[in-house]
Amino acid sequence: MLCALAAVVAGPVAAETYKWVDAQGQVHYSDRPPPDGAEKVELLPAQTYRAPAAAHAASKAPASKDAAVFAYTEFEMRTPQSGEVITNAGGNVNVQVRLQPDLQLGHSILIYLDGKRVDGIPTTGLSFPLVNVTRGEHQLVAVIVDRAAKSIASTPAVTFVVRQHSIAKPPQGPALHH
Repeated sequence: MLCALAAVVAGPVAAETYKWVDAQGQVHYSDRPPPDGAEKVELLPAQTYRAPAAAHAASKAPASKDAAVFAYTEFEMRTPQSGEVITNAGGNVNVQVRLQPDLQLGHSILIYLDGKRVDGIPTTGLSFPLVNVTRGEHQLVAVIVDRAAKSIASTPAVTFVVRQHSIAKPPQGPALHH
């Protein structure tokens, strides 16, 4: 049974992703296509982070409970991915992280956009809605902190671009010139 479980966990996850635009012009993504159809999109594999093995302390003295440090084995940015271009999202960017094991009691996840902490969003989930993200290139990092706001782990920085088309300056390209 243990071997079967290991094979399932180790096997690739092949989920299909669909993209469509609703009647209001909002772009949606899902693992299930809407009734009226959608475009299939191929997603790049997620960035991953594996924590290095913890070094053994030179001292054999027992550590206090406060000195105990919890180690996360994985902490990665799922979305947006590095190099991703987010178009016509109205300044909304959904940040998703993956974490193993689950977030421990007393720990929080903080999101930093362009080096500044994003306030007013949840700190205990795995999905973080960012609003009013301006056009241009941005850098994103997620950090796990303990109750004392001491950093425990962080994701590698992800750089992404927000592109918003406007009526004043519509997109142009070879196919659009007359």
